[in-house]
Amino acid sequence: MIRDLVRSRIQEALLRLAQAGVPEAASFPPPEVSDTRQAEHGDYASNVALLNAKAAGHPPRALAERLAAELASAPEFEAVEVAGPGFLNFRLRPEVVAGFVGEILARGERLAESRHESPQRINVEFVSVNPNGPITVGSGRGAAFGSALCNVLEAAGHQVHREYYINDGVNSEQMRLFAESVRALILGEPLPEGGYKGDYVQAVADRVAEILSRPLEPAAAETRRDLEAEADPWRRHVLRRRLETLARVEAQRSSAPDARSCARALTNEDLKLLCESLMIERQRDDLRAFAVHFDTWFSEQSLHDAGEVERCLQRLVEAGIADTEPYQTVLKLGKNGEVLETVRVEQPRDDEDDDAPEGEAVQPTLWLRSTRFGDDKDRVLRRRDGRLTYIASDLAYHLDKFNRPPNADRLVTVLGPDHHGYIGRLTAVVAALLRHGEGEEADRRALEEARRRLQVVIFQIVRFVKDGEPAPMRKRDGNIYALIDLIEELGRTMAPEEEPERQRQVGKDVARFFYLMRSHDTHMDFDIDLATRRSDENPVFYVQYAHARICSVLRKASGAGFQPEQAAEEDLRLLGHPKELALVKKVADLPYEARRCADDFGVHRLTTYAVDLARLYHAFYDTCRVLQPENPALTRARLALCQAAALGLRGALGLLGVSAPERM
Repeated sequence: MIRDLVRSRIQEALLRLAQAGVPEAASFPPPEVSDTRQAEHGDYASNVALLNAKAAGHPPRALAERLAAELASAPEFEAVEVAGPGFLNFRLRPEVVAGFVGEILARGERLAESRHESPQRINVEFVSVNPNGPITVGSGRGAAFGSALCNVLEAAGHQVHREYYINDGVNSEQMRLFAESVRALILGEPLPEGGYKGDYVQAVADRVAEILSRPLEPAAAETRRDLEAEADPWRRHVLRRRLETLARVEAQRSSAPDARSCARALTNEDLKLLCESLMIERQRDDLRAFAVHFDTWFSEQSLHDAGEVERCLQRLVEAGIADTEPYQTVLKLGKNGEVLETVRVEQPRDDEDDDAPEGEAVQPTLWLRSTRFGDDKDRVLRRRDGRLTYIASDLAYHLDKFNRPPNADRLVTVLGPDHHGYIGRLTAVVAALLRHGEGEEADRRALEEARRRLQVVIFQIVRFVKDGEPAPMRKRDGNIYALIDLIEELGRTMAPEEEPERQRQVGKDVARFFYLMRSHDTHMDFDIDLATRRSDENPVFYVQYAHARICSVLRKASGAGFQPEQAAEEDLRLLGHPKELALVKKVADLPYEARRCADDFGVHRLTTYAVDLARLYHAFYDTCRVLQPENPALTRARLALCQAAALGLRGALGLLGVSAPERM
């Protein structure tokens, strides 16, 4: 808001400079407006002269001095000064800064929103863990990041579609093992080699046994009702599969009247479908408790059932991008990604990306020649035993995401720390789909377009610390610590007297804020002791307390007959104390911060912004007495500033997916 004012004045000055003999100034990129390093240097600074001096043919300081002369007449500035080699420092008139309180209040709960110059339709896929376990605390970081990223993209004016990709393909060895583990638990038999164990597996086994021991018609009737009300074709596909499974299970009744015998008689595919649906149901519930919602839960298997995968492979074969020639191209890369050597490996193994044993060869391996599009090696699409790889599904899935309404302009895929190798292969997948024409030039153009339209984001490992020591989180040893466990532990510790629902909200707030305090691309420590401390040391407590404090002030003011909206323009001009002006500037920065986060995905900066805003409010409150019955005009102005600060805190916390309580 205030930065935009400064930026617009600079651009007007550049246009006048272009008319006065510096024609290049008219084509300078939008100027950057930053905070000054020290408050005594002014309110804002710009390096516009330093960045564009060469293009203008002027020394940086000389260009800055000409710009300062053009800006001197702007009524909003108290002074425009040239510093150092060519920085411009701006001092705004206090009444100009104070006047923005009115605009903040006018924007209200939409304070964080802005209008992007080129809004896009963006599909954001995140979390997407296999349906063989609950959402873990490791995946919690990706859930918090992906959810907050969607929020800031929308605030910046983009149309966002949130998507969860269900890895439920029939060839999944993991899901086969999971289903067999559940069967073994129901039957009281030893787990299969490499099988799953733990409370969550037992819970699925108990639930399956319950389903198999009672009439299935109520569940089938509910599924039919859902199917009739569902419009999304892929969701309808999943519901139809569930109905078919329930019908086959019911058909077992005559020969297998009890749960154990029915579980023994079920095919692995039907049992797998039951287990998947129960785990996905739990995943959805856990994510809902974490304030994470999706527009689409997309079934991988639906692509196979609809023939989309085979059609996509045939398209690539016809385009010469996939073939069955018995070799694999492997690129040896340098430290900077440059190709040092291209190696052709004759008759390589074709099971590189799968954890299943190699089957009997029935046909030649089908290869995606992904090295043509920047990947480090060609990838298997279909193995010799006829099984398709994950990459084959990825091809059809990405093609669907581009073509399914709302027809995404850009895809963002958020993956965990063990997925770095997927960046090159997914980029190659998209390039292969976007390729038009023939030859190396067509490959190059397709790769450039893929890099524009697909962004694979990797979030790094989160380490949990408790009592000063690392708290290991394991997955398959029966002691899994799920995201919902973390939420509930934090909530019970922070709010022991509250009801479970309120405890979950408290735990959700703390977990999301802490997950988002560090950049997604850096390793982070999650300090559970700090997260459960009810003091100013705990950043989420500190920020939420600032909002609750403001609400308390507003309630007291209302009781005394004062309302923030009563402040007139002449009242706001009374806001001239440095702590008042610093608070106004910080609140007005929220849409700027949201835009920055949308541009570079640095959503962690919103936690810093929220803490800084809370600190500035506490400093203002401790210095500037708000309720002064003897000075009603100043009281109204300061109440308006309090309301503006509350909007800023709610806006930042809302983007982070954290609540802003009115009482604490």
